[in-house]
Amino acid sequence: MHVQEQLAHKIVRRTTIRGTLLTAAGAILWALSSACGQFLMQKKGFDPEWLASTRILLAGTVLTVIGIIKNRSGLKELFKNKKDIVRLLVFGVLGFMLAQYSFLLAVEVSNAATATVFQYTAPIIIVAVVCVSTKRAPTLIETVSIVLAVTGVFLLSTHGSFSSLSIDKMALIYGMLSSVGMVFFSLAPAKIIPKYGSVLVTGLGMLIGGIVMLFVARPWNYADFEKFDLTGVIAYIGLALGGTTIGYTLYTQGVADIGSARASMIASIEPVTSAVFAAFLGTMFGTLDIVGMACIVVTIILLSMPPKKLKISFHPLHGKHSKGDRAASGDDNEK
Repeated sequence: MHVQEQLAHKIVRRTTIRGTLLTAAGAILWALSSACGQFLMQKKGFDPEWLASTRILLAGTVLTVIGIIKNRSGLKELFKNKKDIVRLLVFGVLGFMLAQYSFLLAVEVSNAATATVFQYTAPIIIVAVVCVSTKRAPTLIETVSIVLAVTGVFLLSTHGSFSSLSIDKMALIYGMLSSVGMVFFSLAPAKIIPKYGSVLVTGLGMLIGGIVMLFVARPWNYADFEKFDLTGVIAYIGLALGGTTIGYTLYTQGVADIGSARASMIASIEPVTSAVFAAFLGTMFGTLDIVGMACIVVTIILLSMPPKKLKISFHPLHGKHSKGDRAASGDDNEK
């Protein structure tokens, strides 16, 4: 029995280490993807419309194929349910398309780190929505998180001044639009991911968002193919596949190993990593910028700490995971 306990302990330890490393790798790839977008727009002159539409379409196609291979019957069942189709459309258009397009616009007029931090304010909006819909007051931790998030956005956008903005006002607008998009991304698929699997639903959502984005952005009107050189190709692969297909796959396995609560806390390294990558691209950050980012990172950590009445497992490329994806929640892992 003692030998069996030691063996079980070793397996749990290995799984925990693997999950931690995979989750961190996924978050770093998300940050790298944002930096690749900044590089392509600010250094190579790519248009955000072209990047957003082709990126979502390419990544959505890859994930959809993977999802169909894993769960072909789920695809048939999904398209038999009209309500689930509507949820999927909302997820793809108001979730993926709005979030990704406005995120890249925010990156274009500011930098990858600032855009990422603004996007990370989405859980605060979700907390507000849930509190209103369930007619309850926010908990102490939720209240502290809201204050920290508002403080962080205020410091980032004004540097403490009540009379002026320290960043382009469009960066603030696009950043908050991206955050609203992430609210739809997080809430819209809540009832369909457990039924059909996160890979299939996420892939279809991206594919739908990409197709709609084609008609909105009309990327064929841009001559961005002519701007590709070796560095451009590498950066585009990092943007379109590194931070979506690969990063998402690594993060999903990490959640399966260590649970969504721990994974969300580890994924909070993304804004910090984005700032490091942005610094390599020449972006300068002041003390108040760093304090503002720290406030929002702490917000995510607080909201990810179990136990909570409201548990938000949030990130631009993950939602609640189904049993079909072998992803356990924080509670499941801790029981």
